[in-house]
Amino acid sequence: MNRARDKLIALQFLAVVLPIAVVLLVQMAADARRAAALEHSRPLRILAAEARGNYKTFTNGAADAVDTGTLGGQSVEALHTAAARLAALAALGETAIVGDAAAVVQGLADTIQKGTTIQTLLPLRARILQGDTLTKTVDDEFERRDEFVVRDAIVSAVEQRRAVTGALVITAFLTVLFVMATRRRLKAQLEADISAERQRRAEVETISIRFGIATRAARAGVYELQRDGLDVWWSDTMHELYAQSPQTFRPTLDSWLALIHPDDRAAAHAAITTAMREHSQLRSQYRVVRPDGSVCHIASLAAVAKDSVGASPRLVGIDLDITERVEADERERKLQQQLRDASRQAGMAEIATNVLHNVGNVLNSVNVSARLVTDSIKASRAAGLGKVVALLQQHQADLGTFVSTDQRGKHLPDYLAQLSSHLTLDQQTTLQELESLRKNIDHIKDIVAMQQSYSKLVGVPESVAVASLVEDALRMTAGALTRDGLSLQCRFGDTPPIVVDKHKVLQILINLLRNAKHACEASGKAERQIVVSIAKHAGSVQIAVSDNGVGILPDHMTRIFSHGFTTKKNGHGFGLHSGALAARELGGALRVASNGPGQGATFTLELPLASPEPVYGEPAYG
Repeated sequence: MNRARDKLIALQFLAVVLPIAVVLLVQMAADARRAAALEHSRPLRILAAEARGNYKTFTNGAADAVDTGTLGGQSVEALHTAAARLAALAALGETAIVGDAAAVVQGLADTIQKGTTIQTLLPLRARILQGDTLTKTVDDEFERRDEFVVRDAIVSAVEQRRAVTGALVITAFLTVLFVMATRRRLKAQLEADISAERQRRAEVETISIRFGIATRAARAGVYELQRDGLDVWWSDTMHELYAQSPQTFRPTLDSWLALIHPDDRAAAHAAITTAMREHSQLRSQYRVVRPDGSVCHIASLAAVAKDSVGASPRLVGIDLDITERVEADERERKLQQQLRDASRQAGMAEIATNVLHNVGNVLNSVNVSARLVTDSIKASRAAGLGKVVALLQQHQADLGTFVSTDQRGKHLPDYLAQLSSHLTLDQQTTLQELESLRKNIDHIKDIVAMQQSYSKLVGVPESVAVASLVEDALRMTAGALTRDGLSLQCRFGDTPPIVVDKHKVLQILINLLRNAKHACEASGKAERQIVVSIAKHAGSVQIAVSDNGVGILPDHMTRIFSHGFTTKKNGHGFGLHSGALAARELGGALRVASNGPGQGATFTLELPLASPEPVYGEPAYG
């Protein structure tokens, strides 16, 4: 009897405890998995965030260096710290995610020191931008991984809570059946469940606090939007981002859109509506007008989520403050525009100088022709004809006797023949010089008309013959080239017309011809030669200007197109830089080749056959 009772009690105990035991085992395994994931994820996320934050400090310092002229020590220290954090991530086995970021940032840290000038930073701009992109990618990847761990922990906790609730229901039902046999054990189990629930709540609260700290540090806000737009949840950082008080501002879709700049409101609303309707990702950028009137630039990233099959979809996303990045891009755009304007003005001044020089050369020829005509008229023998007429008038009564018997009369026919010959020669000479005068005046008119045509068509793409465009550049610089005894050769291949802004191409070519002339003069060679060639390549036309001048040092090849770099004593250092920028705007490229000092150089302008969309940014090195 006792044995049966003990067996019954044992069965009752198992019936009550088994569901709870299964839940506890699953809970322990899940807790261990979440703890291991968090323990592994958090240090890596912190390192990635510190690397990104320090690199942003460095890039902000580099942007400020445009005004101060030098890079501060704090920015350099931040760059070294970012490199150290990326190296630590790679050492922890995360080389696949870190990728090239550690090498790029470490390379910058090895190059940039405290007090580095803006002239040193500008050539590194492409690498700095590359480092910014790579560190952001690393930070985003670890943030995504961390968010996945946190989201998994939250989802797991919710599922465990449901499981515990079910187990408690089963346990309560069994407790009613076996209350006399299992009361003591059921009480102990309930107390254990309550303790575990408290622990889970504490863990969830800790995760929530950490998530809030991370979003605040990243200047990001999190939101959830229901389909109807009336139920919108904002995190505390979201209220901070929009400068709205959680006590007075109730977020709905309409009140949210009212905070967005009027010019961006329709696009933001359309992006949200499309994402909710098509269950697609949302990526939008807009401006927010804060209560104090300041404007904040926001990048919004979101995705549609559903808790169950029958549940309505929710748009879950994050808003990032990108004001500093947008302002930095705007400052860079203005600087580039100022540089292009200065280069264009310098190119126009160069063209005007060459036009005036060419007109001056023609005027010299006009002056010579006018002097020759004047001298020819002064030396004319037309006065002798008057003497003959006077002599004939004196002997008008006895003209036959005078011509046949008088010595002067006898020589009169010969004299008239010689006079006729001289007057005819004088007439031919005068006509030739007058024709030369007419041609020179027409030449001046052509030079002025050509300059006027370029002045009227600045910035307007049109179809032009490449050879004709190059010949215009040569005519505008012909005076300077021939005056200094340079030998000019043209090798023009057959090329189709291209659609291009003639003024920009002319500016580039005149600058290249001027540089080739200076390179030849500086070489001191007796034979100075410039070769201009045109050739067609796949999808493009290449115009090459070669010289046998001083050549280019190997160390200068990578800096030749950098702003401010020059080897001339009185050079300004933006001619080739602006030319490379203009080439990129035309959809082409400007490249350089040289075998070294004394070996001359070749600059090649490559232009597309079809007119592309304008491209802006730093020139690529050829």
